[in-house]
Amino acid sequence: MRKTAVLTGTFDPLTASELACAARLRRQGYGLIIFAAAEEGVLPKEKREELIWQAIRPFDRYAIGSAEGFTEVFHPEGEEDEAAIRKGDFYLAAPGIRGTLVREGLYAEQILSTWCKPARAAHARGVAKLAKELAECHGLDGQQAWLAGMLHDVTKNRDDAFNRHILEIYDPDKLTYDAKVWHSFTAPVWLKQHLGLSDPDILEAIYCHTLGDGRTRLDQILYIADKCDETRPWPTEKEIALSRKDLQAGFRLVKQEEEEDLRKRGVK
Repeated sequence: MRKTAVLTGTFDPLTASELACAARLRRQGYGLIIFAAAEEGVLPKEKREELIWQAIRPFDRYAIGSAEGFTEVFHPEGEEDEAAIRKGDFYLAAPGIRGTLVREGLYAEQILSTWCKPARAAHARGVAKLAKELAECHGLDGQQAWLAGMLHDVTKNRDDAFNRHILEIYDPDKLTYDAKVWHSFTAPVWLKQHLGLSDPDILEAIYCHTLGDGRTRLDQILYIADKCDETRPWPTEKEIALSRKDLQAGFRLVKQEEEEDLRKRGVK
């Protein structure tokens, strides 16, 4: 009778290295591999098990269960990779779940906490909330707008050298712009490389969110939300109310006010 091996861990989420450990055990002659997730984690156990199932579904003789009653119990090294994934390095996750991590915005809060200062993270949450509301008002995908809002400033708190390096490689023409807007152009690169974010609409909206030169409704929604979210120290009720009713009119008003403010401050 072939033996059963149990892999225990937080699996928050399951990593590629942990999945590779299971494959090694199968090659060593274990007939059944059981993944036993810990009770506590950043994500609820039920959600972590759902992700494990997505990852192991293509493989024969892998299951989810408990370590109780088994003697062949292994704790694969993967906690460092799990921590890195929660900070945004989704490429370290098991291949079958990477898309879900991105689409559902899992660990978005942890990514904000890692890459943004508290005030910037609070702003991103406010932008995400308003972007979702405006998108749903106009029949668009609220989750897509929320994710764009949560991630739009992910590289804003990085220093100029970090953003300059990315622009020198991927978008050198944008080096002529003020460094304050570089994050608009570097965030999509970072998100593609680390999270595997491939949604062109989200990436384009983030790319355009400071200058307001996007053409899609999602572009306009993110621009409005960025200038009018609840953390801004100026009244925005008029702009939000108009944007709920007429997105194009709201966008034009917000952009006009932004351009007037820049002129007053002598910013080109």
